[in-house]
Amino acid sequence: MKLEEVFGVSKDLIASYTEREHVDEAFASALRQTRQIIVYGSSKQGKTALVQRHVPEDQRVTVHCSPQTSTEDLYRSLLRQMGVEVTTEKASETSREVEASVTAKFTALIPFFGKGEAETSGSATAGNNESITKKPIEFNLLLAQDVGEILQKTNNKNLFFVVENFHYLTPDVQSAFAFDLRTFEEMGLRFIILGVWREANRLIQFNGDLQDRIAEIPVEPWEIPDFEKLVNTGEPHMNVIFEENVRRKIFEQAHGSVAVVQEIIKKVCEKCNLLEHHNGTQPFVINDIATIDLSIKEKVDEYASRHVRSLESIAAGSRTRRATEDTEALYLPYHLVRVLVNRSYQELKDGIERKWLQELIREQHPTPDNVRTSDVTGMLLRLPTIQTNAKIVPPLFDYDRGTRRVKIVDSTLYFFIDNCSPNEVMSEIPHPDPAQSLS
Repeated sequence: MKLEEVFGVSKDLIASYTEREHVDEAFASALRQTRQIIVYGSSKQGKTALVQRHVPEDQRVTVHCSPQTSTEDLYRSLLRQMGVEVTTEKASETSREVEASVTAKFTALIPFFGKGEAETSGSATAGNNESITKKPIEFNLLLAQDVGEILQKTNNKNLFFVVENFHYLTPDVQSAFAFDLRTFEEMGLRFIILGVWREANRLIQFNGDLQDRIAEIPVEPWEIPDFEKLVNTGEPHMNVIFEENVRRKIFEQAHGSVAVVQEIIKKVCEKCNLLEHHNGTQPFVINDIATIDLSIKEKVDEYASRHVRSLESIAAGSRTRRATEDTEALYLPYHLVRVLVNRSYQELKDGIERKWLQELIREQHPTPDNVRTSDVTGMLLRLPTIQTNAKIVPPLFDYDRGTRRVKIVDSTLYFFIDNCSPNEVMSEIPHPDPAQSLS
């Protein structure tokens, strides 16, 4: 096998995939039930791989969300992949007193498989009387009930509908879909939703009626025994052995990120010129700490190019209040970045509570009395928009409204912050205030 098929971060399932009882068994159990399934956790922590492991490709239909995706876009994609052709007709009505706004009428051309029952022209293969026909049905693409009825008619394989990158949707779209999800659950349509956040009950915050109707599967935490199992699973495929001192060094540096473990192992193999299965009669033994240190340094440098650029974009976020005669511009996103970069992994791993964050910002802010609770809260609530506008994919931070904590949701950022020089990072991030940048 090739190295990239065994170790590293990949869009495809790799040979070192590791089943964890509290995750894989919980997910497999949820698949056997009737609830909707939410898989959540930091980026690159195994959400997609979990679905790939337990749901065959021919049993799922996947939609990849973006910040521009609306519920209409999401449903169009699902219907299109189910072979449904959606046509749109614009119409408006005019009276003597008022002209109605333009509305859209949708028609779904639904594929049917049968013999001689075509309502529209069908097609037939040689030697086979079965024809594929398209039956027109008017429906409302904005109503979950209508969309669900069409999915029921075309879902003869009991497929799972997978919504990837749910966190990219705007709060309004997430909220609308959370209400639609209740309808789909009643209709027996199964959804698997994948999102980058770290707290439970994210969708229940939008629709409390989902309580007891969804199964939530967190993919974190990853523990040292999980990493041991991962390496043990991958070693035979490459015919290599990672000795204990090497493993310990890698696992300690990963700070719970399976992506970092995978990428460092892959980097080490590359440095040992192990690009595919070792053909020797004995496994290739990896025990050189110097090689591990060099691999870690190179991964820090690789992550730095993205993370520093992303942190700079966040730091340049919009002002929280306009400068007036009584108050100066606060530039809170810049101070947020400065606070987080200077924290240790132990301080960051469970998130930083808003009240403590406010105090940390005040300690370094030139006008601490102006840093009000409402300003800090407003800035944290705008974090998704700031990151979306800056095209930061995946996002670095998420604000959990329930626990009032800002959390890191890019698992590689822990590794980067713990191995970088905070002063060097901040020296590359200019202060949004030109006067302070020059000082």
